Amino acid sequence: TLFFIMAAIISGKLVKLGASQNAKGGTELLAERLLKGTKKELLKNTNIIFNRPDLYENYMAGSKNIFYFHDLPSDRMYKNFFESKMVNRFSHFVFNSDYQKEEFCNKFDFKERSTSVIKNSIIPIEIKQKNYQGVVNLIYHTTPHRGLELLAHCFPKIAADNDKVHLKVFSSLKIYGWDEKDKVFEPLYKKLRDMKNVKYFSNLSNKEIRAELINSHIFAYPNIWPETSCLAAIEAMSAKNLVVLPNLAALKETAGKSKFLYKFTDNVSDHINTFQKQLALAIQFVQKQSEDYNSHLNELKNYADMNHNLNEYLKKWEQVLSYK
Repeated sequence: TLFFIMAAIISGKLVKLGASQNAKGGTELLAERLLKGTKKELLKNTNIIFNRPDLYENYMAGSKNIFYFHDLPSDRMYKNFFESKMVNRFSHFVFNSDYQKEEFCNKFDFKERSTSVIKNSIIPIEIKQKNYQGVVNLIYHTTPHRGLELLAHCFPKIAADNDKVHLKVFSSLKIYGWDEKDKVFEPLYKKLRDMKNVKYFSNLSNKEIRAELINSHIFAYPNIWPETSCLAAIEAMSAKNLVVLPNLAALKETAGKSKFLYKFTDNVSDHINTFQKQLALAIQFVQKQSEDYNSHLNELKNYADMNHNLNEYLKKWEQVLSYK
């Protein structure tokens, strides 16, 4: 994997080891929510490992250990993990989507192991009516390697066809504290800064992104990076944004309600063409302001808020933590 999130909850404290100690991504957000919302006594003498268990081996003896997967089984760290003694130190395995569980179970044998699916959660975003003043606001608010280049390729054509479409991009690897790796994307950021109707920003806090989502209309996400879940899409739907994205990996599960979910292809020029067509349709859908549009926004919001609700998430975690 290109990006390791090396976080763990060790006896009720968030511990980050390895290269990502300054990371503030989705995994860290979930870890903080889990810590904040769970009864302290349930976390006592319990370790929740998100990734790279080898780094936390010293903490494991004499504790209950839970593995909380946030990646895919193709990740190189699993190459020998399920044949090692280390795997037997875990009494429970938690997946963050049905898709992820299926992928792991197809590749490794979980028949004798205790497992749960606890879907990634958000705090629902408070919004009544989506405001529209004649300009359609697009947003991209995740890391650059997930498809930002495709969006940058499409947007000038979209803007040439329709001057009333604006794009805001909040994206960099600085969110993981990886300023060095971010330099690779500097030409892409420059291209975006120079583009008409585009405002490019480095990453903002989750609180600031949530405020931006209230004012945007479409989460434009030509994703090329297989995900196990997508908090960015869930929060976008909760803030009543249309979501335009492919059915790659867990996106089919996360954003299956979207009218603008399209078939993923590995062929980059085909992907760009399909995405651009879907995005143009979504823009027209916003501009028409039909009853159908408003009911679709409500459907997306209800789905995100009900299926990815923080209270449900914490309840399920309490059950797992209460297992003896």
